[in-house]
Amino acid sequence: MDAIVIGAGVAGLAAARELQLGGRDAIVLEARDRIGGRVHTLRPRGWPVPVEAGAEFVHGRSKVLLPLAREAREVRGGHYSGALERQDDLWASVMEKLEKLPSARERTVAEALRSLRWRLRTTADERRLAADFLEGFNAARLDRASVKAIAQQLRASAEIEGDRISRIPRGYDVVPHRLARGLRIELRTRVRLVRWSRSGVQVVTDDRRWEGRRAIVTLPLGVLQAGAVRFEPRLPGWKSSAISALAMGPVVKVALLFDRPHWPDDLAFLHAHGQPVPTFWRTLPSRAPALVGWAASRNADALRGKNAVDAALRSLSAVLKKRVQPVGALAFDWQEDELSRGAYSWVPVRSMKAQRALAKRVGPLHFAGEATDFDGACGTVHGAIATGIRAAREVSARR
Repeated sequence: MDAIVIGAGVAGLAAARELQLGGRDAIVLEARDRIGGRVHTLRPRGWPVPVEAGAEFVHGRSKVLLPLAREAREVRGGHYSGALERQDDLWASVMEKLEKLPSARERTVAEALRSLRWRLRTTADERRLAADFLEGFNAARLDRASVKAIAQQLRASAEIEGDRISRIPRGYDVVPHRLARGLRIELRTRVRLVRWSRSGVQVVTDDRRWEGRRAIVTLPLGVLQAGAVRFEPRLPGWKSSAISALAMGPVVKVALLFDRPHWPDDLAFLHAHGQPVPTFWRTLPSRAPALVGWAASRNADALRGKNAVDAALRSLSAVLKKRVQPVGALAFDWQEDELSRGAYSWVPVRSMKAQRALAKRVGPLHFAGEATDFDGACGTVHGAIATGIRAAREVSARR
């Protein structure tokens, strides 16, 4: 066996596909009973649209993702806030000014947002919306997050027209299923131990040992941090330090289905500043009367142990100025998922080098997954796919 790929998220599937295209023999081991990892599409009975428990948007025009998501349709519509006031101009102004977020020296995002330079070029409303966006989009604590890392991500997004966001009407799971075609994948196969040496690797699951020349580890950062998979010998100190230095962002999503729309027909996003669930969006391009609520970082932490659906309905009722009741509701808490332990990674201050270290090979062990991206695409599906391709090419180059 040329390579054992641990994890059938999009990074692992992309790695195995790249190996297969290069004539290499690979197998993918996946603990879940499905492929996709944090891409998880549900089709509940009675719902007119697929429900995305995980990744939902195609951001920009990534060369590695667009061919796999060719049905994606751009989301078009307005940004609304409390009392259903349309704020497209405010949103556009914030996005433009964030391109010049003060990042010449390393510090936290919160410190950059408090800087005189930022305050002189922004209004109070712009500062509020910018802070809400940066924390919610990145699932990051702004008092700990690296402003240099955030600035790098904003630049990388601009390079692929990241402000153009799309959804896949058929469901995001078309992406992992396309990647998986023709691959050898073992589901319900939970890796417990990875033994490695110069001669190769042995991967131990609950009921079997798998041997190969190399392994590509695509475990989520949260799983690596929890030590859920053991390595013998232990990973070197610099690798363990890299794992510890990065952070996993918590996210709670709530999908709500109504009997009719309670919002303007041109609404795309609804911002509920100060509410437990501060962001909602429609499942465009579908016109179904459905909304998705999003709480990340501190807002997600605050929902732990609470009823997320009730919190979303309170938030929505507050911003709509009327009480609304759904005919269907689903909630997803990614930090409670033991096979992900969070939604996606972010970079604490002075930790950008940890991304590159996390991506670096250790003997016959190669590493992929969104947290190993060091080019500004961590936390994204296209970033995860790119790292899988990179790791597969590393394996092929060392044979």
